[in-house]
Amino acid sequence: MKHLPPLLLFILPVSAGDIVPPPSTSGGWEWNISVGPSVRNIGSLKINAGSRSGDFILPSLVGESSLVPPPIGEEDEYGDRFYNNGYVRQDEGTSADGSTWYWGYDSAAQVQGDNLMFSASGTQSVVRDATSDPRTGSYSKDSLSGFSPHVQVDLKSPHALGGFRVGFSGSFDFTKVDQSLAFSDFSASQLRDNYRLDYTDIYSLGGVVPPSAPYAGSFGGPGPLIGNLPSTRIITPVLLSSDSAAFTNTVFASFDMDVSSLALGPTFSRSWGPLELALQSGLILNLYRWEGHQSEQLKGTNTAGTTTVARWSEKDSGTKFRTGVYAQADLGYDLTDLIGITAFTRFDTAGEFRAQVGPSIMKVDPGGLSAGFQIRYSLP
Repeated sequence: MKHLPPLLLFILPVSAGDIVPPPSTSGGWEWNISVGPSVRNIGSLKINAGSRSGDFILPSLVGESSLVPPPIGEEDEYGDRFYNNGYVRQDEGTSADGSTWYWGYDSAAQVQGDNLMFSASGTQSVVRDATSDPRTGSYSKDSLSGFSPHVQVDLKSPHALGGFRVGFSGSFDFTKVDQSLAFSDFSASQLRDNYRLDYTDIYSLGGVVPPSAPYAGSFGGPGPLIGNLPSTRIITPVLLSSDSAAFTNTVFASFDMDVSSLALGPTFSRSWGPLELALQSGLILNLYRWEGHQSEQLKGTNTAGTTTVARWSEKDSGTKFRTGVYAQADLGYDLTDLIGITAFTRFDTAGEFRAQVGPSIMKVDPGGLSAGFQIRYSLP
């Protein structure tokens, strides 16, 4: 057997495919840090607004109800009665038999058949309230979104699964959101009607012929007797004027919230030259710090102008923690071996929670899309 040339001996192992192992399809462990701005949709805020005005006892801006009768006594009680056109008073025997000669009248027109008519005037004011029912339910349902700094750390392993490189990602977001609502849910009115009350008392003469008018009997008498009690009393109200007032409230509610979120999950990435696609999903831990304010004014308006009847100012705050899930896609491009740019979009969701400020309830339903742009740095 002839000896092989030295060059052939050197080349032969290289040409034998079963001697050299296949090249690795993935690199070693890699760390990436990405920082950039994003726009995040925190979720929806539903405000079930309420107010204090509906339970407030309204003062009267039109005065009070009143009744000023004329000095003619009660219809069914003995007494001294003074009319516009005469009088019927008690004498010393009235308490015994109900009759009196201590009476007088001014005009012959007051005598109508077997009756003697007297007139008098009083006043009455009647206050009426009309209140609207406060509205209840949702006044506002809005999406909460804001700008957020996004910091992301990615660890890529040397292992692949289905052509995708396996890794782990963690990211942090901080977002401030706020929402406000102005509304009016209460109105009321007051009305006072002012009347003149025209009284007509009718006395039965019982066959007695009264002296010619004008006539004025005395306590000592003597004189014709009539009963001290009128047989009939007629009261006729005559509307003279009306006063009115109106009430309305204005309410301003605000809700401010800071959201700190930490997202943790596995990643699967694949590269095509400088272009890289990464998919990830996992848990997102959310810390919500909220503060709510509500101020309310109740104003009344009458002929004198507008005045503030009542004020309320309320504030509350709290902290809520909610765990949720997320899914994210990153599309990156390598500018150099160490620097790249990345665009991402993420959807996350978590359990809802409620907050209350005075009579208003705020319901937050976390969940929504985020999108952002990052500068990526690969640790050497």
